[in-house]
Amino acid sequence: MTRGSRRTAARDTGDRGPAGDAGAPGGAPRTLTTGTLGLFRGQWRGLYGFSLGVSVFAALVGLALVTGAFVLSRHYFALTWKYARMDMSADDAAEGYYPDLYTGIWLRSAPFMVVLAFLAVFVLALMLVAYAVAVRDAERDGPRLDPRELWRRSRPYVWLAFRAQLLTTACAGVLALLACLVAAFFRNGGMLGIEIPRLDYWSSTPYRLLGNGLTSLVSAVALFVWLRLSLATAAAVNGAPTARAAVRRSWSLTSRARRRATSVCLLLAAVVVAAYTALSYAAEPVAHLVGLAMLGVTNNNPYAAGALMAVVPAAVSLLLMTALVVPPVCTALALLHTELRRAGENGAEAVTSGG
Repeated sequence: MTRGSRRTAARDTGDRGPAGDAGAPGGAPRTLTTGTLGLFRGQWRGLYGFSLGVSVFAALVGLALVTGAFVLSRHYFALTWKYARMDMSADDAAEGYYPDLYTGIWLRSAPFMVVLAFLAVFVLALMLVAYAVAVRDAERDGPRLDPRELWRRSRPYVWLAFRAQLLTTACAGVLALLACLVAAFFRNGGMLGIEIPRLDYWSSTPYRLLGNGLTSLVSAVALFVWLRLSLATAAAVNGAPTARAAVRRSWSLTSRARRRATSVCLLLAAVVVAAYTALSYAAEPVAHLVGLAMLGVTNNNPYAAGALMAVVPAAVSLLLMTALVVPPVCTALALLHTELRRAGENGAEAVTSGG
């Protein structure tokens, strides 16, 4: 091979973008892995700097919301601890949360939980947009991105991506909530006046298969819907005019290469679940320290400290995932969207030329 032909081959290879041959939908998963690593190898400072900034923003807003929820609920936590001490002074077992106190805590915490849910959707949409923009601009051989430049280029798509992510969350989240309700229905022996045998260790095998099977079925449907709509935000960055159009485009792209999209998305979902589980266990010492600090603030109130300790592992793991794990996952989804879109365009061109 001559020197000129080697240069031509290298130039042709570079035109394929960070994912390698993105036009081959049946390529091995390592194609996306190579593309993700290649993008981060050249621009890791800007990409991880952006994710760190988003994580700090989410931490500050989340801390303010959790603090507000505890401030508004402190009276009910204090009453619960007072009644528990009265029970123990009378040599009785502590009753724990009384129904009216428990309801009061939930009613005052519910608005903050709703805002936290919207914050989570916004942060996820922001991350997906930023790394879809990074993948798109890397294919155009743009300059290296710093966090400010990445935010400047992502900002025009944030509102559209947020609406697309809301639609995706609504479609898959309703099914996930239904799966939780089905599981609670069997575990608690019914609800809303409907009584059934409680599902526990002593239940018969057919009854356990029925309860766990229904829960698994609804969960599988929710996972399937999420897999089909996981590319909606990347579609919003790459030309979809509306949120509904982005969702429809994601469904269409993943339906053309179901095996490829399913295998990649399941692998990414497994990585996210494994990282969340590991980080949650690793954050338990942090929860212990926060609980000790809460005991000092609330006059040794174990109910307030216990409620906060239940939140801390999930919060810490989500923030660490936002900073470290979510960036490569979002990049892989953006590369998958590019691959499937190019495969669809090549297929359409082949049909047109053949006709």
